[in-house]
Amino acid sequence: MTGQTSLFPPEPAPDPLLCWLWLSQVLGPASLHAGKVLDAFGGAQEAWEARETEEFRQAAGDAAFKRAAQLDAESCHTLVMQCDALRVRILPFDDPDYPLAFSRIPDMPLVLYCTGDPRWLNEPGAVGIVGSRKPTEYGLNAAADIGGELAKNGAIIVSGLADGLDSAGHRAAVKNDCPTIAVMGVPIDRTYPAANAALRQKIEHKGCVISEYPPCGEGVGPNGFLQRNRLIAALSSAVLVVEAREKSGTMSTVAHAERYGKPVYAVPGSIYSPNSAGTNGLLRDGRARAVAGAADLLAALGLHTRQAAPAAAKQPAPLSDTERRVLACIGPKPVGIEELCVSTGLSMSALLGTLMKLELTGRVYKQPGQRYVLR
Repeated sequence: MTGQTSLFPPEPAPDPLLCWLWLSQVLGPASLHAGKVLDAFGGAQEAWEARETEEFRQAAGDAAFKRAAQLDAESCHTLVMQCDALRVRILPFDDPDYPLAFSRIPDMPLVLYCTGDPRWLNEPGAVGIVGSRKPTEYGLNAAADIGGELAKNGAIIVSGLADGLDSAGHRAAVKNDCPTIAVMGVPIDRTYPAANAALRQKIEHKGCVISEYPPCGEGVGPNGFLQRNRLIAALSSAVLVVEAREKSGTMSTVAHAERYGKPVYAVPGSIYSPNSAGTNGLLRDGRARAVAGAADLLAALGLHTRQAAPAAAKQPAPLSDTERRVLACIGPKPVGIEELCVSTGLSMSALLGTLMKLELTGRVYKQPGQRYVLR
């Protein structure tokens, strides 16, 4: 019966969504191997098909290679049903609403879980507002005033839904009926702290809540919040530290922002206040620029002060596949037309037309010499 096994077709790959969920579980959260796997195989189905190869082991690492043999993609059906029951949107890496900003970091989450409207994740002008969980009245007032003015003038406030200044940033946007994005360090079906459940509902009404941790999962622990901080930094065009101690979780967000090339701003505080030792230190060491009001940030974000705030924020139009392709090739450093033609594979006329649309919607900024940067 020589060659009989060739009569059987190869095992078909599972549904793409199941493959993304499988790969996300295999690599685990904040894996530095995520980018390597995508570079090697291009997508989750291709990685699943190569899961027993040496090439997969080299890209994913030994620990993930062992998990890949133990985990079955089809078993992720249960997770899909749980998300459907909880009205949680699953955003795999290839979903149109997956944040383009995350695709530019090596430790990107391959799957996000979202409640609310995920279309805000790709809007320009996102500002991370972070700081102490036990702020002073000065810090709370600064977050409310600056955050409110930023939100009213088109910025999208990004923070972690934690006690203190994270919540103050979200509330500043909610109070002005503007969108805001909460990035959580716990499973998507939980709210931490629980006292912020009502605030979360308001965020979901005009914005969204995301997590890289699926519902009905085990407790994540302190690492979840530290890993969450990298996503706040990556999603934000700039990070504003309102008030922070010298050694605090806020400084990990700053470190991630520096790693990703994002500008950092800080609100100066009293030299006698321990709560301002961290922010003052950032300014002293040249790691942050001083902010005394929203106007200091609006110009850097390409936004302008509005005479009157709109009654309601306009829903963003979805990005086309071509626009997403072009945006994925533009970063914080200026890039020229010829380089974009090569990296996007578009013709010159198609590229110029797409860039014109992205300029009009405020997603990119054209510098002299037809060089483009992200807003």
